[in-house]
Amino acid sequence: MRTSIAAALALAAAAAAPAAAQGDPRPPLHIGVQGNPALFDPAHAFSNVAWRVNHNIFDTLIAIDFDADFALVPGLATAWQRVDARTLDVTLREGVRFHNGDLLTAEDVAFTFGVERMRGENAPLFGQTRPFLGNLESVEAIGPNRVRFVSRGPDALLEQRLAMFPSQIVNRRAYLAAPDFQAWGRTAIGTGPYKVEDARDNDYVQLVAHDAYWRGRPTARSVRFSVAPEVAARINDLKTGRFQIVTDIPYDQLAEIAGQPGLEAAGGPILNNRVLVFDQNHPVLKDVRVRRALALAIDRKLIVETLWGDRVPVPRGNQFPAFGELYLADWPAPAYDPAQARALLAEAGYAGQPIEFRVLNNYYANEVLTAQALVEMWKAVGLNVVLQMKENWTQVLERTPARGIRNWSNTMAYPDPVGLAWRLYGARGPIQGGYREWTNAEFNRLGALLETSVDVPERRQAWRRMLEILEVEDPPATVLHQFAIFYGKRRDVAWKPVPVEYMDLRPANLAFR
Repeated sequence: MRTSIAAALALAAAAAAPAAAQGDPRPPLHIGVQGNPALFDPAHAFSNVAWRVNHNIFDTLIAIDFDADFALVPGLATAWQRVDARTLDVTLREGVRFHNGDLLTAEDVAFTFGVERMRGENAPLFGQTRPFLGNLESVEAIGPNRVRFVSRGPDALLEQRLAMFPSQIVNRRAYLAAPDFQAWGRTAIGTGPYKVEDARDNDYVQLVAHDAYWRGRPTARSVRFSVAPEVAARINDLKTGRFQIVTDIPYDQLAEIAGQPGLEAAGGPILNNRVLVFDQNHPVLKDVRVRRALALAIDRKLIVETLWGDRVPVPRGNQFPAFGELYLADWPAPAYDPAQARALLAEAGYAGQPIEFRVLNNYYANEVLTAQALVEMWKAVGLNVVLQMKENWTQVLERTPARGIRNWSNTMAYPDPVGLAWRLYGARGPIQGGYREWTNAEFNRLGALLETSVDVPERRQAWRRMLEILEVEDPPATVLHQFAIFYGKRRDVAWKPVPVEYMDLRPANLAFR
C-alpha cells in the first residue's frame, strides 16, 4: 500500500514539474543543513548558514583562490589598479548577466556599495557591513565598465575587502523595484550560478540554475537546501538517498557515514575559531579576573581529543598563520591552569554568584556537549555557570542583566588581523557596535592604526598589543579551538569543500559521476 501511494505521489510531482526541468538531463542537488537564512541580501545575512547559500547566488568583483594561498584572482572584475593609497580603479568583465537578464554595469556596482543601499531608510540592519566597508568614502562609475573606489584613509586591504561576502554585487534595477527590503531579500538578484526560486522559513531554500552564468552552465539543474536540525535525521536522509550532501556532521559520526556503501565523509578545519564571548556588562563578568579565570579553567586539549578526535588544533590565540608577516608565531596557545583560576576567583572575591551561559541546540557542531563539559570544568574551580538553552539567536543576544556567556565563531574574512579580530571586536564590529558586550579605548586606537598603516613593523607591534588586551588584560572572549565543518556525501557527487563556511557549487567544483 505504501509503495503504491509513493508511486502515485511521484507521478503527481512529475506532472507538476516545469517542462524545462523535465527535459533537463542535469540532476538536481539536495543538501541537508542545520539551518537556512531568512533573507538573501549579502550585506544583511551574516552567518555561516547565509554564506553557504549566498555564495552560489552572488559573485564578487575580486575572487579568492583558496588553493593558492588565498591569492586574489579576477571575478566580476578582470583587472584592478591602484591610483594611490586611497584609490582603486576596477575594470568590469563584459557580457555578465544577472539572473533577471540585465547586463552587469558600473552603475550596479556603485549602487551595491552606495549610501541608498548600505545606509538608506530601506537598509536598517546594515551595521554589520561597517567592519568591512566602513572605511569607504565613495564608489562611483567612471565609465560603462569602470568603477573607482576611494577610502577615507590609506587602506592596504581594499582589494581584500572587495573579495568578501558583503561585497557581492546586486542588481540595482531589481533592488529599486522591490516594494520593501523584505521582498527584495527573499528574491535577491545576483550574477551567481544559481538564482532564488522559492524559500520557506525553517524548511528549505530552492535555487535553480542560472544558465547564462559567466563561468559556464551550472552542472545541477537546481539546488535545494533543506533544514534538518537533528544530526541523526540528516545522516539518515543521506543513507536513504533523500540528500546527496549533508552539512555540519560531528566527528564521531564520520565513521558511520564512511562505512556505508556509496557514501563518504569530507571536510576538515576551516579558517574560523570557536570562541566564548563574555559580556562585560554582567555584574560578575565586569571583573576581568573572573573572565580570566573562566578562560584558565578550560581544558581545551581534552575537548579537542574527546569531541573532535584531535582533528582540530588549539590556535596560538585568535589568529591564523595565513596572516603572513603579521602572524605572531611566538604567541602561546591559551593555558589550562585551574590553580591560577581559583586564585583569581579568590582575589576577585567571587562567592558563587550564578553566571548564565546561553547555548543553542548544536547550531555549532558539538555545541551542547562542549557546553556541558565547560560547565563541569568551571564547577571544578568554583564557578557557578548555569546552562540556558535558547531557541534562536535573538534569545541568545537579548540584552538583559543576566546575559553572561555565549557561543560564537570568528571567521577570518581575509588574511590579516583586520579581517578577524578588528572587524569583530573593533569599534565598528558587532561586539562593540551591535551587541555592546565590551569596549576598550586602547584596543580601538590601535585598531585604527592597524587598519590604516602600511608599515609592517608598526602594524605588527600594534597587533601584538591588541592581542595582549584581547587575551590577557581585558578579554571579551576566549578561544576554544579552531573550528571544522565535516560533511557526509554520496561518492557519485564530485564536490570539494573549501576551508571556509561557503559551499562552492560552481561548475568547476561540482560534477556528477
